[in-house]
Amino acid sequence: HPAGAARPAVFVVPAEAGAHALAITPGDRPHDAAVVAGRTFVADARSGTISVLDRGRRTAGFRVATRPGGLAGVDAERALAVVSLRERVVELYDPHSLKRIARAPAGAGPTHVVADGDRLFVADTRGGALLVFRTRPKLKLARRVGLPGSPYGMAIDPIRHRLWVTLTARNELVALPAHGRPRVMRRLPTVRQPDAVAVDAALGIVVVAGRSAGVLQLIGRDQAYPDDH
Repeated sequence: HPAGAARPAVFVVPAEAGAHALAITPGDRPHDAAVVAGRTFVADARSGTISVLDRGRRTAGFRVATRPGGLAGVDAERALAVVSLRERVVELYDPHSLKRIARAPAGAGPTHVVADGDRLFVADTRGGALLVFRTRPKLKLARRVGLPGSPYGMAIDPIRHRLWVTLTARNELVALPAHGRPRVMRRLPTVRQPDAVAVDAALGIVVVAGRSAGVLQLIGRDQAYPDDH
């Protein structure tokens, strides 16, 4: 980028199938990645470890519960949340010392996690539910919201405090308020096998990745937030 120009945004994309666009190979089967407290954390589902990248280089690694899946920074990035696919728990780690500070059961088959403030939202894919955790004063399950249809991919709109969840068995995307009593506010049809979702909060655009056809679906602001005018 030109001298004096702002640094371009960097996207970290875990490639579970083993294809790497960059010369960063933190593990055999990267499932998810998150940037917390200036460090990049990558979950390797096969080895049961989290790789730590500082400025693009692997500087550390630590073991977590069996088959780590989703990752998220929580409570103003004071902790790293890690979901275990096999042990079915959610854990909190200090992003600096890498020590575990909390652990709690997380349903029948959790896969991904996102956070808004000190609140965690976990997709219990096998259990067909959204699990809402509070991290203060301690990590505790606060609510279970039924979401039939295999909830999987999740994203938070931090401006509108909206939670987006893909339902892979129904090829749907649902929107819920990101608070302690979430409910389905909106349902939208998606491409087949919607495995991931992302939000551009500034523009109000929601993007869904369809695994079956390898396509991206862009949902404009008028459709995603029809009442936000």
